[in-house]
Amino acid sequence: MSESEQLIDIQEVASTFGKSVESIRKYKNFGIIRVSDKVGNKDLFDRSEIMAIRGRLRELRLQGLSLAQIADQLDLARAEEMGQDAPSPIAPGQPPVVEAGKQLKILVVDDETEVRANLREFLEGLDYAICEAADGEEALAKTFMEKPHMLLLDLRLPKLDGYQICQTLKGNPLTSGIPIIMVTALNSTPDKVKGIEYGADDYVNKPFDLAELAARIKMVARRLGISV
Repeated sequence: MSESEQLIDIQEVASTFGKSVESIRKYKNFGIIRVSDKVGNKDLFDRSEIMAIRGRLRELRLQGLSLAQIADQLDLARAEEMGQDAPSPIAPGQPPVVEAGKQLKILVVDDETEVRANLREFLEGLDYAICEAADGEEALAKTFMEKPHMLLLDLRLPKLDGYQICQTLKGNPLTSGIPIIMVTALNSTPDKVKGIEYGADDYVNKPFDLAELAARIKMVARRLGISV
């Protein structure tokens, strides 16, 4: 089988699982299935991984587990198969815990490649571990897959905007404790109030000063009892 035949689109994944495309998008957003490649805006998935997970997913659904719980179970199984340490679970309703000797992990969510690259370079220079997302759906998926300790979240995003991401994460007990700093060019008071109402922990305005951003990351982390 050629490499191109090994990758399948979301329609074929839905057919394989006997589910709707919308259900498969939810699986992707929770990290239950993982995107292997992209062609333009089209997500592609590894056929063999989809086939391998199909039976296990059915068993977990029959146990009455939530999608977040299923994602955690599959993460554990993947880590065991690769001989890696299992990812730290997100404690319901509690701020994330940075394990001893580990870096604080920040998920940078912005649709501009240059902005993400600049933030990665700056924050890695401060000894933070960085993961990235370019749109709202990827931000949700990366939150459950990567289990970051904090999000830097742009408001203007494709697919789902920052408000929707914030509302979704803060409304889920497994992710509600993850602090979110909104990074936005929308500087009006109503925009900031709306973000706070949706659960944002702090705001940084674009264009932002990197020193101020670093200070706000430390401030939010200390306020929530997260070591930096």
